[in-house]
Amino acid sequence: MKRILPAIALIAGLSLAGCTGGGEGQTQDEGGNDPSQAAAAEESQVTQLDEAKLKEILESTDADGQTFKSIDTGSSSGSEALKAMENAEFEPAECKDLTMAALNASQASKGTTVAGASSDSTLSVGLSSFADEGAAESQLQNSSKVTEECNDVTIKTQGIEMTMKFEPFDASVAGADETVGVKATIDAGGQTVLNTSSINARVGNNIVAAANIADIDEATVGKTAETFVEAVQNAG
Repeated sequence: MKRILPAIALIAGLSLAGCTGGGEGQTQDEGGNDPSQAAAAEESQVTQLDEAKLKEILESTDADGQTFKSIDTGSSSGSEALKAMENAEFEPAECKDLTMAALNASQASKGTTVAGASSDSTLSVGLSSFADEGAAESQLQNSSKVTEECNDVTIKTQGIEMTMKFEPFDASVAGADETVGVKATIDAGGQTVLNTSSINARVGNNIVAAANIADIDEATVGKTAETFVEAVQNAG
């Protein structure tokens, strides 16, 4: 398990957000008004869920008999995984910048994120909340962009060479405003160590990301995403 932590960290980063911009390129309309201010006014009723609320949702939601426990991303194992990614060699090289941006996406966009794993260690779930729907939409779009531009990447880290291949698939989650599905295959040492399907569903200004971290069927991932979308809706 420890040997594929960097791979899981990458999947988590891509699933939760994708890479984000830092707010450059803002424009004004012909009247000299900032469109982002107008959008913010329209979405003034949107509530950004804080970390405590997201953690409460994560740990109180039962998804088809599975309960979830939040993961401390500041723990030693999580820190080791991120450090491994920072020191890794990527081919194509430009994918490293996209990857690290993905892993730091929540902080860059001032979003709030929690992540956790199921009681049987077969599923991971990430919940993210943003200041407005526009930010959540951008996160979802950029997540697709990363997996498109880096759909076949080789990573060398800690003496391990991993090949990661991504491909989109059609996913539908009841109650979600929009949904993105991505399949990933991770090979290390000449063997496939993980086949995973991740489903990212936006509900308002929030994103639910569900993925398998063991060999389970895609339908279970979809049901998990749907359960958490409903839980987020009820919390909002």
